[in-house]
Amino acid sequence: MFHYHYLTIINKTFFLILIILLVLPFCSSAHYIVGIVNDAHDGEIANDHEVVLWNPLNGIQDNLTDIIGINGNSNADHIYMFDCEQLSTPCEIDDELKIKVYDTGNGYLSKNISVIVTGAGYDTAENITLNSPPAILSLSVDDDLIFPLNQIDLFAASTRNVTCEVIIEEYDGDSLFNIIAEFFGEASSFYGDSDDNNTHYTNNSCYVNDSYGTENQSQILCDFEVEYYANSESWMCNFTIEDNYSASSDESDSTFINQLLSIEVNSSFDFGKVDSLLVSNESIMNITNMGNTKINISLLGYAINEGDDFAMNCSNNQNISIDYLRYNLTASTFGELTFGEFNNYYLNLTGSSVIKNTGLNFRQNDLLNEAVNSTYWRIYVPEGVAGDCQGNIVISATLGEESG
Repeated sequence: MFHYHYLTIINKTFFLILIILLVLPFCSSAHYIVGIVNDAHDGEIANDHEVVLWNPLNGIQDNLTDIIGINGNSNADHIYMFDCEQLSTPCEIDDELKIKVYDTGNGYLSKNISVIVTGAGYDTAENITLNSPPAILSLSVDDDLIFPLNQIDLFAASTRNVTCEVIIEEYDGDSLFNIIAEFFGEASSFYGDSDDNNTHYTNNSCYVNDSYGTENQSQILCDFEVEYYANSESWMCNFTIEDNYSASSDESDSTFINQLLSIEVNSSFDFGKVDSLLVSNESIMNITNMGNTKINISLLGYAINEGDDFAMNCSNNQNISIDYLRYNLTASTFGELTFGEFNNYYLNLTGSSVIKNTGLNFRQNDLLNEAVNSTYWRIYVPEGVAGDCQGNIVISATLGEESG
């Protein structure tokens, strides 16, 4: 009896070993990694988003992907499933694998999680929560003037502060990074273009007010000092932001920069001492375009009151006729001139406004103001006039031919 019992134990032992040998090859053909993905805090459903699995020792280029939910490998709500044996370098026991939801273009992703491959037939990864991108609740762009709304009125020879105001809701409570706003002319520039005072401005140091609104809301103010010669056209503020998982959002709003018509001229110039019956030396008056549109100029002159038909009133109670004050808008003539040469080379000023087609463009160079037109002036002193003489020249800007 004892000997028979011993044989029975040997047979049972052999049977168990046989079973183990049969099971191991079966298990080694697949090793499943399963996990749950929770919906995002903003309500975005996890199902149909995509997850990726990889072994960091082999690089993410050797990866497996799956669709979360019933349309994926698991055929189950909110669940994904991988067979890590299907990697190009199959998984082995004790491998540490990485899993994450990746962004397919809608901004939703997740942090990386780790799972250790065990000797069981499958392993369960920790739960993942779908991370939502920062939600841009509102964006508006305007200048610091109350009226008109949604229009930018530039300031002559200076800058105008323009602000893109953005309200953010970060449902996951993540930190905010890579906050960038670009303000650019829609016809003359584009997002990502280099900065140019005529067409494009960038702010990557926007002010973040974390005390605004509810716990996860922030107010972000992106300011731009827009130069007076920025193009008159429709402009866009494009705003981008990321959280600490690199989930990104962007939004834009448009406004219009109005035309600015402005010039700067010499406040005065002096012909010096001129003897009777002679033509003065040439004096130069610079006209500078201080707006953002091409301009022409209008000219008129008077001695005391507009329309008096005099160029100057003199201290001996005599006047110089308006016909004797002359200008050239394009060319200088050096040296002493006869009265005939004076008449030939220069146009006479008039007592009523005359528009001259100068076509003076607005500034295009950020380093040097090249929007300057030099004009050249002389006066003839008729017989009998003496003393100190003074007069007025009125120069105004009008829209140039190519202006809207």
